[in-house]
Amino acid sequence: MKEKIKVTKENLIKNIAKQTNNSIVNVRDIYNTLEKIVFDTLSSVDTNGDTSIRLFEGISLDGTYIPEKTKKNNLTGKVSFVESKIKPKFNVTRSYCEKLNSKQ
Repeated sequence: MKEKIKVTKENLIKNIAKQTNNSIVNVRDIYNTLEKIVFDTLSSVDTNGDTSIRLFEGISLDGTYIPEKTKKNNLTGKVSFVESKIKPKFNVTRSYCEKLNSKQ
């Protein structure tokens, strides 16, 4: 079984800093700010509408609001309350997948 290559946040920051000739400190600040903005945007999804964040060309994060509801257990007949929640979803477009798999 092949070992999975793991690219960490720090690896990304260092690579971006190197390729853009910026300091690691500046890139880390920008990365952390981006991460906070994405989290705040997704966590603010409510009954007024869902959210889609286009991170890169062909890659997006969606946040869907699932309202509170009651559920009935089919076996016991017991009714329970389910709180509202936000369901995050990661999307990759078909063209991005084709681009990844094309021979360059």
